[in-house]
Amino acid sequence: MVAGYCFDSVSPSGCRQPPGTCKLRHDITKCSCGLILDTHNYESHIHGRRHQQILAGTQPPLPLPKRRKGGGQKQPCPHCRPAREFEERELRAHVATHTVQERLATALEDAQRNKNGIVVSNLEGIDFGIVDEAEQQSAVVVILVQRTDQDDTGVPISLTKCRMLSSQRQDEHGVKFSVAVSPTSRFIRSAGPHKVSITFHPSYAGTFEDTLELVFFDISQNRCFVIQRKVSATVGDLADHERLAPKAPYSQRKRRNIELDGPVRRSLRPPTWTPTKWVSKLPQFNIPQDLVQTLYTPEGYLKRTAPQDVRRFMPSSFTTATYAQHFQTLVYLEEEQMRQDLDAYSMEDVKIKANYPRYELQVEGLSEGRPSVVVGDFILVRPVGQPDKTWFEGRVHNVAMNHVSLRFGDDFNTYRGTKFDVRFVLNRLPFRRMHYALVNKNDPARLLFPGSEHLTTAGPVTSTMMEELSPLNRDIGRNREQLETVAAILNQPKGSVPFIVFGPPGTGKTVTIVEAIEQLLKRDPNTRILACTPNNSAADLITQKLIHLGATDVFRMNSMTRKFGDLPKTLHKFSLINDNQAFAMPTLENVLKYRVVVSTCISAGALPSLGVKRGHFACIFIDEAGQGKEPEVMIPIKGLANKHTNVVLAGDLKQLGPIVHSRLARDQGLKESYLARLMQRPCYGLSPWDGGVSGGLAVTIVQLVKNFRSHPDILAFPNEHFYGNQLQACGDPLLTRSLENSDELPTKKFPIVFHSVVGRDQREESSPSFFNINEATLVKKYCASLIAKKGIRAEHIAVITPYHAQRMKILDLFYRDQKLKDIRVGSVEEFQGQERRIIIMSTVRSNAEFITSDIRRTLGFVASPHRFNVAVTRAQALLVVIGNSDVLALDPLWRSFMNYIHIKGGWRGHRISWDPEANVDDYAEGVRSKAAGEAEETMARLKALIVSVGDGGDPIPPADSDDEEIDGGLGDGLVLREED
Repeated sequence: MVAGYCFDSVSPSGCRQPPGTCKLRHDITKCSCGLILDTHNYESHIHGRRHQQILAGTQPPLPLPKRRKGGGQKQPCPHCRPAREFEERELRAHVATHTVQERLATALEDAQRNKNGIVVSNLEGIDFGIVDEAEQQSAVVVILVQRTDQDDTGVPISLTKCRMLSSQRQDEHGVKFSVAVSPTSRFIRSAGPHKVSITFHPSYAGTFEDTLELVFFDISQNRCFVIQRKVSATVGDLADHERLAPKAPYSQRKRRNIELDGPVRRSLRPPTWTPTKWVSKLPQFNIPQDLVQTLYTPEGYLKRTAPQDVRRFMPSSFTTATYAQHFQTLVYLEEEQMRQDLDAYSMEDVKIKANYPRYELQVEGLSEGRPSVVVGDFILVRPVGQPDKTWFEGRVHNVAMNHVSLRFGDDFNTYRGTKFDVRFVLNRLPFRRMHYALVNKNDPARLLFPGSEHLTTAGPVTSTMMEELSPLNRDIGRNREQLETVAAILNQPKGSVPFIVFGPPGTGKTVTIVEAIEQLLKRDPNTRILACTPNNSAADLITQKLIHLGATDVFRMNSMTRKFGDLPKTLHKFSLINDNQAFAMPTLENVLKYRVVVSTCISAGALPSLGVKRGHFACIFIDEAGQGKEPEVMIPIKGLANKHTNVVLAGDLKQLGPIVHSRLARDQGLKESYLARLMQRPCYGLSPWDGGVSGGLAVTIVQLVKNFRSHPDILAFPNEHFYGNQLQACGDPLLTRSLENSDELPTKKFPIVFHSVVGRDQREESSPSFFNINEATLVKKYCASLIAKKGIRAEHIAVITPYHAQRMKILDLFYRDQKLKDIRVGSVEEFQGQERRIIIMSTVRSNAEFITSDIRRTLGFVASPHRFNVAVTRAQALLVVIGNSDVLALDPLWRSFMNYIHIKGGWRGHRISWDPEANVDDYAEGVRSKAAGEAEETMARLKALIVSVGDGGDPIPPADSDDEEIDGGLGDGLVLREED
């Protein structure tokens, strides 16, 4: 039986099977016209009529999708991987862009082939490598053009044109490369090759690309043909590029589905943990198997029908009665997606090193959180080839940079040379705590669906209430909104609807709720307060602001799985830490003594299990409430509030929202936080109080508007685009204006820099995270320059980058410089709620292949408005943004921001390529249209250059002698035909 053809082998991504394992035939090729042919028929095809007809545009090589009956449903693009879905009216236009892309790719592939007996060296392209920025000297690369056939005496082939394509663009790129040919004779003979010298003229840092085009005329066939070579060069720090170069080429991690098809032998609890006395046990809340089987394939992929099928599991309405079912389904979806994601890290045929009584397992990508493993997690292992298929459950006792330490049951052993299959087990405790909170019968409408009917005893804050307050923080006494917020919280009737503190960046939101906590304690020494946040860093911050109350009154409750080193040393005495430097849970008796308990929302789920009753806490505060998923925030609220408990939510729905892994759960509403959902209800309108019908200012909600953090010019853009120009710059000018005359500023007094650099997106090994060496070098240079100035220390600077790989590359550079090693580098998420005198951003993405790209795919994380808002509002006195302006400009928000900086004079590096005064709305679509148009023009020009005289082309008269010169400069030269 003859094997079929592997059509993936001629796709841009190549065959999907490991090298040498594909059972299909690879002896096929894709022609420039878009057809795929048997290799043996290729030569006859390219000289045939059908090839010419397709190149003339009369036959599209890619099929358009068939129309489906019944409108309204989204349809997947048959060519996108992974699949993207479109409305029917959009799909046909989108698929047409694939046609353009495929035809352009095949046309360019054909243009780079040696042909007709002419061989141009450097088939893979001409790469100048890294040109050290410090040298600034021109670099030259010489390639050879020669004729390899023997019959070149009577039928000459001439080189009629040699040029860099950028020379036609009339922009700054046209002077980066130049070309010259020797000898100057136009005829190519086998006796001696022609030498083509390409010169690179470096200027500023960045990556530069161009195309060398050689046009030949074959007199025997009376036609032209083209051979092209890609040309590239990078200006940068040679040492940095050598140090940070990819350790190994990137290869996508192969998904391994190791079936859990045998018995499991249990492991031992980490000996460092202190036993906890739980008074109630959490149910398992296992995922319904019919949900998994309906939505997922056996291999773990979402079915194409999943977006429609998931509705079967959702209630038809969203009410108090269906609240639990609604969110339980979303939590199941999220858990299953995270389990599937974790399964992708399963390993086969790996060794486990014995370090009795523990065992060490090497885990690639552990330092990146791929996979994420913490102390207490489970890992299943099974000896390869074992007949009874028994799995051994290992408990993680310690996590290092690239390995974990496991403890198994006493019946586990390993011998030298034994290999194992490995599966990572998702920690289900957070999901079980969410379910436990959702299914309890504590479902007051005032907390879940607050409305005007719940505000009968409410009223606005009066001047008398504010005058009676004696602020413990004097700054609050000078800020009306903050004082009004504290008074409103203090005077809430018991059992009120949740009170919202809407706190944009730098407005003192956390300071305000800390003041409210202290005022509640001052008014009633016996009151009990619970303060929760979605993450540990925010919980630590609240605790640090309360440490003056003393360790007998304030308790910072930590998960037993938290790394001891992550807790600030100042909070050690406020936490329960055993002799093994592991966190422990308090007894019920002890936890009831504390006046304030601070924890994450997930860890707060331990309190009911310890025996804490509903109503023990008079008030529950949730800071950074916009970051938490609603079921997560409900753990402390539904689990610990009774009919008298008040709830205060503080956050900003314009900043980071919940992290949701499941696309299905995200589409069904899990991405919307509890804070954001409540702020859409009429009683939380930001208009004056009217009984809660459409406004609740100073009764149910307060917006803080005084920004105490940033320089007015740093605040101006996010203020306009996110907050309707309501924020007021009230920061201390001694701090916010302290760097207005810095040497880093292109324009003094304007403390924002956008440094445009064209770099390269790179990845390494199996990590999908991107890094950009050119940007890492610039970050290092800015930091070194700033820290050399008097009065600037490492703790004044923070570097924000959206990719873990870029973070590690920047840290690699910093660790080699004693002055830079203490600068903190992290993601946007790590810096929410924080501030620094100087913020430097590296946006990383520099992929300009956006002919058919979705903006979100091209820019990745960078295209999130919420991430953008958080990143640019961390800076107090100086903001430096480093990125590829042409790529970032695809996003309207980023383009508006860059326009603002350019107009104000803060631009450096690569010149802006658009009109900063022009409207931004349709720019991204315009760029794609322009790119598609340029692709069509490129194909038309290449077609014109291969049209024979018999088909209507203009003949090139043979030269009288070998002395006729080739046009090798930047002029027009002799061209057969070009499109207008």
